[in-house]
Amino acid sequence: MIRFHTILGGSAFALLSTVQIASADITPNDVWQDWRSHMQGMGYLLTATEITSGDTLTISDMQMEPVNQGEQGQVSVSLGSITLEQKSDGSVAVLLPAAMPLSFAVTPKNAGAERVNMMLTLDQSNHEMTVSGTPADMTSIYTAGTVGLVLDQLTVGDDTLDADTLQLSMAMQNVNSRTDSTLGAMRDYAQTATIGSVTYDLKFKNPDEPATAMAQGTSADVTLKTNGVLPLALAQVSDMAGLLRAGMDVVGTITAGNSTTTLNITDPNSGDMAVAAAAENGTLTFETSAEGISYAGTREGMTVSVQSTEFPFPLSFAMENAAFNLSAPVMKSETPQQFALGLNLTDFTMSDMVWGMLNPQGTLPRDPASVALDLTGTATMLADYLDMQNAGQLAGTMEMPAQPESVKLNSLIIDALGARLTGFGAATFENPGPTAQDSGPKPTGAVDFKLVGGNTLLNTLVDSGLLPAQTAMGARMVMAMFAVPGDGDDTLETKIEFTRSGAILANGQRIK
Repeated sequence: MIRFHTILGGSAFALLSTVQIASADITPNDVWQDWRSHMQGMGYLLTATEITSGDTLTISDMQMEPVNQGEQGQVSVSLGSITLEQKSDGSVAVLLPAAMPLSFAVTPKNAGAERVNMMLTLDQSNHEMTVSGTPADMTSIYTAGTVGLVLDQLTVGDDTLDADTLQLSMAMQNVNSRTDSTLGAMRDYAQTATIGSVTYDLKFKNPDEPATAMAQGTSADVTLKTNGVLPLALAQVSDMAGLLRAGMDVVGTITAGNSTTTLNITDPNSGDMAVAAAAENGTLTFETSAEGISYAGTREGMTVSVQSTEFPFPLSFAMENAAFNLSAPVMKSETPQQFALGLNLTDFTMSDMVWGMLNPQGTLPRDPASVALDLTGTATMLADYLDMQNAGQLAGTMEMPAQPESVKLNSLIIDALGARLTGFGAATFENPGPTAQDSGPKPTGAVDFKLVGGNTLLNTLVDSGLLPAQTAMGARMVMAMFAVPGDGDDTLETKIEFTRSGAILANGQRIK
């Protein structure tokens, strides 16, 4: 299933790249030939029926197949008809049908795997697409009042999921997109797009179970900005590692305004459940290149409400801000490369009803809780992580694709229930050679932790009946073993050290 999603994602990426980065010369034939060459450069064979009438070129029965099948087997993508029409100003109008059928078929090489067929319909209204410029410097502009995608049928092996089993649709309103592309040694492009709103609906029912799940979502004021370079020729579009080795470098930002998500599960056996979530502004940035991949995102004003038959009232939660960042190397290298991980959850709160259920005495502080983590380090990649063949081999042998070289805990902050835990530290790793019996990396370094309000929190939990007294006593014994009193009331500190000999020390006392 993972490979199918990779194939489908690669095919969709190639198709969208073709439509949005179309080369525009003087004639419709020049546009079509650029599409064909672009698809062939991405590792696909594009075939179609071509009919020319005057200044109009009609393309029908389009089908894309990878030149190299690879381990996943044969993959084909079929599309409807497109008309390219010469305009008087020298540009080319791309006339797309109001309803365009799309179909994906995957025939695995493995005899035990099942064939997958997916049929969809792309609906458009008040749409217009124009390509202008030259093959070496082109601009593509697309606008539409609505763009929708509907799943018509999904067949896996001999089983067909009909409308009673699976429904999936997505709709976009007020779509505007512009792509500027320049051809040279690579394909340089810059794209901007705005979407007034995006909605989706999903319904799924397991034929063997009575439960039915339905999900709906909306996002307003979506914007997309990307720029980068793509290689002109590649043996296989699903080979992400090959794309990166060939020079692919893409940077993008996606923003969205108010968003909502609802999930309703109807289950006559276990009971119904309803989940509603909402959020304000959000941002996601990404970068993919041979240097590594990186993601960073923020979401503001999040609220979640859960209604279950097990509770007489909805469980409500809120968070003022959530942010994360992740960057990691993906290509094999003889030298260490940097990685980073960050997390920031600010002002998490629960409704009074939830607090009343957990702590009816009202003894626990109900101040908003926050968590922050900032971690960086270096690692040496032992294999191309995004190479599907390497990924399969690593998964089969349970080998790690990288070995750690250093790690630094720049900051750790957990602030909740009246207590505050902070930490920082760093360590380097000694990695054994290929013939060493002990294959695990050995850290050398130290981490410092500080806990304020820990004993007070334990007393409050015991008094509230949320924690047995014996469990609290065990927790205090552990804190006494690993921590020493710090400056200030109810403050504990500890330094955990990792020595080159393999020993672990807590405040100078050996614990391993």
